[in-house]
Amino acid sequence: MEKKKVLVGLSWPYANSRLHIGNVASSLPADAIARYHRMIGNRVSFVTGSDCYGTPITVRASKEGLTPTEIAEKYHAHHAADFKAFDFSFDNYDKTLSARHHKFVREFHEQMYKGDMVYEKAAPQFYCDKCKKFLPDRYVEGICPHCKKASKGDSCDSCGKILEPEELLSPKCITCNGTPVAKDQTQLYIKFSSMQKAIEKYYKERCDKWTTNAVGLTGRYLNEGLRDRAITRSIEWGIDVPKKGFEDKRIYIWAENVLGYLSASEPEFFSKQSKDNLHYYVHGKDNIPFHAIILPGLIMAHGGGYHLPDMIVANEYVTICGDKISKSKGNFISAHTLHENLDVDMVRYFFLRVMNDKRDTNFTAEDFVNTINGELVNNFGNLVNRTLSFVATKFDRVIPKSTNDKVVLGEIKNIKTQYNDLMMLGRTSLALKVVMDLVNFGNKYFADNKPWTLVGDVPTADLKKAQAVIGNVVSIILECTVMLSPFIPRGTAKVLSWIGGDKLGDIEVLYQRLDLKDIKEKLKI
Repeated sequence: MEKKKVLVGLSWPYANSRLHIGNVASSLPADAIARYHRMIGNRVSFVTGSDCYGTPITVRASKEGLTPTEIAEKYHAHHAADFKAFDFSFDNYDKTLSARHHKFVREFHEQMYKGDMVYEKAAPQFYCDKCKKFLPDRYVEGICPHCKKASKGDSCDSCGKILEPEELLSPKCITCNGTPVAKDQTQLYIKFSSMQKAIEKYYKERCDKWTTNAVGLTGRYLNEGLRDRAITRSIEWGIDVPKKGFEDKRIYIWAENVLGYLSASEPEFFSKQSKDNLHYYVHGKDNIPFHAIILPGLIMAHGGGYHLPDMIVANEYVTICGDKISKSKGNFISAHTLHENLDVDMVRYFFLRVMNDKRDTNFTAEDFVNTINGELVNNFGNLVNRTLSFVATKFDRVIPKSTNDKVVLGEIKNIKTQYNDLMMLGRTSLALKVVMDLVNFGNKYFADNKPWTLVGDVPTADLKKAQAVIGNVVSIILECTVMLSPFIPRGTAKVLSWIGGDKLGDIEVLYQRLDLKDIKEKLKI
């Protein structure tokens, strides 16, 4: 079978603060997917980077007394370090400040403007008389006209609607709390309304492979009807617009940051629609419209034949002890706190096991400890350690060969088929559950066959049978370890080093049991 070129795009976090537990949780599936495809021999471009433009950066810069560039560089370094600490295996960790990204975005837009999907239009943009400037969308807050709840200028977190700031009720400038006034500005608009049928067709062709939340939310946007949106803004912080007469404007952030997946990858991964290309986009549910509608729309408007997103892998949010993540409320755990205080494999395992596309994941110390102790320590760790200890003490470290037991081989084949199907779809939590089913099978096989009754000076001693049983269990461990390697790379690397030859290497306890009190103290929850 011909190997595929696989692009795994992880949503680009804003470079305006440290990563938190929710960022880590929603990002981990991307790393597992990338590692899986490398493992089966596909060529992979696993990319993301720091989103350095947009209002969150300028707001943070104002608070810290730094320039936007200084803020972006500061948090870019923090993000890169945190991702590295969690063993993310990026092929390129870029930033939208990079010359490579600027060049790609400007060339992409310049080409897009030559088509008939971009036009000029005079439309209102809020201006603050007190601050003496036009306001970026997120510098305006008010009441959502749809659900009547507090909302940002570009989208409502409560009802999920994408907004224009001018739609807000009771708008306020977030800098001075004054009431902005709308003034007409000529901007470039993209004709999403003209691409409605094309995007619907794209959606229908691919949505059977998307996560449930991506299918539902995208379908809702399409049913409501797509509207044309401005792709330029009268702001100072952003990428220059490559069009005469727009020198005082910048490319709207949503029309450039999603192009980062393409700018950060080599052209062969996306330059043509090809059966050999496969694209995954992994993010939290708040980013669904930008990957399921905005990015495909930009690619269609460009007309250059770029590969459209295949898999949309969106996870629901993470809450902590039942509440939304909030620094102001003290309900916040940084990525740094996690990797400084917890075993990285354990953090990876927990979130890859529990994150899903149907409901929020509530993080508590109790759930974390129970999941890790019950599954990673007592199941996988126990299977590995008791089996290999048996090899060390009873067989002088010589690893017995598998007897190719039909029941064992049948179970392995069944699990591997399910696992591969799920991983190809990006369903990492379900794939991990399937592997743990094989771990459970291995533990039951060990217990049912009682190899400890077949060795030593006992009436039931049968060395060959004992070797057969342990050989089969080791084969189960090997298969489990390989399938688990995209999820828990450190522990699986140890196991493979121990059983990589005919004789067993020096072993140790794979994972130590967690103490609930200790975890609560470390995480301060």
